[in-house]
Amino acid sequence: MRNYIRHPTSIPIHVSAGTQDGADVIVNNLSAGGLSFVTHLPIKVGSVVDLMIPCVNPDYQGEGVIVWRRSQQPEGFEVGVRFASDDEYFRVRMVEQVCQIEEYRQQLAEVGRRLTAEEAAHEWITRFAADFGET
Repeated sequence: MRNYIRHPTSIPIHVSAGTQDGADVIVNNLSAGGLSFVTHLPIKVGSVVDLMIPCVNPDYQGEGVIVWRRSQQPEGFEVGVRFASDDEYFRVRMVEQVCQIEEYRQQLAEVGRRLTAEEAAHEWITRFAADFGET
């Protein structure tokens, strides 16, 4: 049974593991507990990775631990990452923000305006991030 609800997404992030060169990847699923993505990096289960998610405000920079890895040919590997930080509030806010960005992107697509996830994130942050979460 899952502890967190997973949200399908396609946000770009940067991942690096130890001395390996990092990689820009696209997140498949995101939850308050972690995320998954496909990478060409042969990251081992148990490895600590640095994560940088530039499309949330403020940028998320943190660590994660690879908790599973599946072969995904020809792309490489699909991996699952558990966030290493205990800052639950920040992680939940990040997930909420990503969901808002995806919803914004879908609304624009319905009226014929197609944006990449990164374009939608940049535009949403510029327009709405200052008021995000205020009631």
